[in-house]
Amino acid sequence: MQLFYTKSSPFANCVRMVISELDIDGQIEMIETHPFDNDERLINANPLGRIPCLVDNGEAIMDSEVICDYLDANISGGVLFNPIYADWRLKTLYSLCSGLQDSCMARQMEVLRDKEGIRSEFWWERYSQAICRALKEIESKLSLLPEDFSILHINLMSALGYLDFRHSDINWRDAHPELLAFHNQFKERVCVKSNPFSG
Repeated sequence: MQLFYTKSSPFANCVRMVISELDIDGQIEMIETHPFDNDERLINANPLGRIPCLVDNGEAIMDSEVICDYLDANISGGVLFNPIYADWRLKTLYSLCSGLQDSCMARQMEVLRDKEGIRSEFWWERYSQAICRALKEIESKLSLLPEDFSILHINLMSALGYLDFRHSDINWRDAHPELLAFHNQFKERVCVKSNPFSG
């Protein structure tokens, strides 16, 4: 198997953490590539030119949730995803964590546009407010989390890690003590600690 990824993507980070949690690092060739580089191998695998993208036996698997589910189902029999399949509230919380990452990435694009002098204040505020609302809602739902470590834990840890990496001006720790307690509980887990953001 081959994984196209970057160390700066929260969605690729989720996949990297799943790979680590399932202890299959040695089974996957990690190909670090930036989507803007238009690497021919990535384009051939994923015509959208997006990462992460997993290739297994010549077949491309796209979208981080699909990749994580594929690996989990085939390697562990679903130990990470099974806890959320049976509960629509957990599926919704998973989607909220993914949406938080989407909003963070969109806000980062405005950071890049600011360097070109074309940042939109409207979208900056909209993304910032969406992030703050999402954090508040996620914190209110933490009691729903499965007792066993799951894909939902991974998705949320990736979202919080990306906030620290790209948006340190959002002081989520002081505003959300229960999220901080959650983060502190899992920040030393091998799959989290061994997959830091960079780039």
